Amino acid sequence: MKISLSKIFIVVLLFFFSASMQIISQQKTIIEGTVINSSGNPIPYVNIFLLDKNEGSTSDDDGSFFFRTTARGEVILMASSVGYEKQEKKLILNGDKIELKIVLKEIPIKLKELVVTGSSFGSEKEKGLVISRIDIVTTPGGAADIYQALKTLPGLTQVSESAELYVRGGDPIETVTMIDGAALYHPFTFESAYGGLFSNLSQSVVKGMYFSSGGFSTKYGNALSGVLDIETKNQTENTKHQIGISMANISLTTELPLISNKLGAYLDVRQSFTKPIFWLNGGNDRMVVAPISGNATGGLVYSYSNTGRFKLFGIASKDEQGVKVERAEYNGIFNGNTKNYFLNLTHSNLLTENIMTKSSVAYNTYSNSWRLGSLDLEKTEKVYSTRHDFEFTLSPVYGLHAGIDAEFRNTNFVGVIPQEEYDIRPEGNIQVINAGFSGSRFGFYSELISGAIFGLSDVSFTGGVRYDVITQLKVNWIDPRAAIAYKINESSSVRFGWGIYHQLPDPKLFRSDDGNPNLRAMNAEHFILSFDKNFSDFNSFRVEVYHKKYKDLPKENSLVNFDNSGFGFANGIDLILKSNIAGIDGWISYGYIDTKRNWMDFDKDVNSSFDITHNITLVAKYNITNSFQIGMNAKYATGRPFTPINGSVFNAANNLFEPIYGLTNSARYPDYKRLDIRLTYFDQVFDYPVIAYIEGLNIFNINNIFGYTYTPDYSKREDIESYFGRRMVVIGAMINIGGV
Repeated sequence: MKISLSKIFIVVLLFFFSASMQIISQQKTIIEGTVINSSGNPIPYVNIFLLDKNEGSTSDDDGSFFFRTTARGEVILMASSVGYEKQEKKLILNGDKIELKIVLKEIPIKLKELVVTGSSFGSEKEKGLVISRIDIVTTPGGAADIYQALKTLPGLTQVSESAELYVRGGDPIETVTMIDGAALYHPFTFESAYGGLFSNLSQSVVKGMYFSSGGFSTKYGNALSGVLDIETKNQTENTKHQIGISMANISLTTELPLISNKLGAYLDVRQSFTKPIFWLNGGNDRMVVAPISGNATGGLVYSYSNTGRFKLFGIASKDEQGVKVERAEYNGIFNGNTKNYFLNLTHSNLLTENIMTKSSVAYNTYSNSWRLGSLDLEKTEKVYSTRHDFEFTLSPVYGLHAGIDAEFRNTNFVGVIPQEEYDIRPEGNIQVINAGFSGSRFGFYSELISGAIFGLSDVSFTGGVRYDVITQLKVNWIDPRAAIAYKINESSSVRFGWGIYHQLPDPKLFRSDDGNPNLRAMNAEHFILSFDKNFSDFNSFRVEVYHKKYKDLPKENSLVNFDNSGFGFANGIDLILKSNIAGIDGWISYGYIDTKRNWMDFDKDVNSSFDITHNITLVAKYNITNSFQIGMNAKYATGRPFTPINGSVFNAANNLFEPIYGLTNSARYPDYKRLDIRLTYFDQVFDYPVIAYIEGLNIFNINNIFGYTYTPDYSKREDIESYFGRRMVVIGAMINIGGV
């Protein structure tokens, strides 16, 4: 589908009109600088603001900050961040630019972060290679989505264009998302057979995140492959508002300090509308109900003391879509809708100088319905959870982490599904489903952390054990895990991690009619060896090799539907180079994987459905001027394995051609290739900071294939075109009011 020149002209005209809407107002004072610690390292996420003025900024990951103010005369500038002493500076504002270097002293409250894990990436310098909030916002093609941005990291495979995380050959259900300590099992919108397209958590409410593609500590349970641990914002100290609008959504973000240093609130509300995208780029003909969604995330934070805090955080989202679907046996309309509500209350406090505690109580309710032909299925899920974590500082180099968590999960499936997956016709044979699974899981963990094991100052160690039990299933498991790191010099280190990991299979496999209520937990053993090199604060490199061994996977069994006889492995190597050279900021990541499984309906050891042999991503951004940045996101991935259809036989009784399948996962889709570019504009419009952008997605219009449809007799096949994978042009802007 070609984009008309008139449409592109309208888009470009609107973009540069918004970029040029600068007005001459009263002269403002520019305040900029950096925030560092006593060692000279930058400190991210520091609040810098003028007392009683509601004007200020937050430092980026490199410690830099920038804002403009209309204030005049003598003012007090405050800099504050958790774990550091507050600092005040007296300034005289007269319209001249002010440059500052702020040094914050660390508060010796607790042991410095010494967690040693394999495969860690975070938004904090101490937790491995960094992907910052700025990276999330400005990475082309990511739609400022946390999960889409994470997919540019090694260890994550490009299986589809969904936001779901496929970690080192594992199914998406093998990676758990934690929000302030509580598991969120459905963090996506527009869920379908192709996965969820975006996350329902806005990056604007996130304080920090930690992602591990393997070798994570005993703090995390019931996850076989990976963990995404997100911490939401705490107390807000100055009023901020942000309005965003693009061809895909409109959003409003606000931060309100209700009682100074005591009570604050923040909220992000957004409504998506995809019709403008399809109007400009084509695709409306495939939509009966263009995908729409509404989403709200927010928090209320109460600090009752210098170290004690309550935080109530919630997510509410819903979406709807109606898409024309063409299959060999039936052409119809897929209708899907989802509702998701999550609420989490956390409490944290420094009980003594050496004991930190954090507790949470959470509730999540989720429902979705899928309708296509004879398929009419509704899934509902309710999750109640609580956890309590303790951090003990035993000495300057030894710490002990321990905790307990409990979860009650109830999942139900009600409706009808096709008897055979190749016959979804309304008149086809169906199977009535009315089944559910309820279970309570209790977990306990403890681990010792040392920054100088056996007195060796260059050797760090983490070792612990986790115990989980499912009372209804009478199933329990013990997971020992350990990791050790050796600091070669000030810029280089090597790490080795090992651990046992268990996770319950998909709840639908516990259905009594077509599953097995007596299934056990799946098992994976991780071995990880990595090398890190930091050339500077902005240039770093990591290489990592790993081996995962799976056993006790669910496998089809003619007598009991499923048993735990499945097994598999995953071997691979991941590399990432993150740098800022000659003004070009970005990273290049590469992953190689060889993974096979014998599970579910596989007839022998074959390539995993998510065995993407090679994954390469290149992200680069360059500031053309102080106001314009250009960026690119280039991706290449080996095609995903699939089971081919080699012919068909006619079933006269059902008046239907039945497909003849080839060997399981013996074919591959074409390799995935895509290039996204983005031009971003930073400046002031109507006295307020503005970010405007124009983005070209898949600019070479490469037809990336994730599935095929067939003629009724399966003699010919055609590509299933991705809804959002064609070449597209998107424009948008964000304006900040009352701070940056």
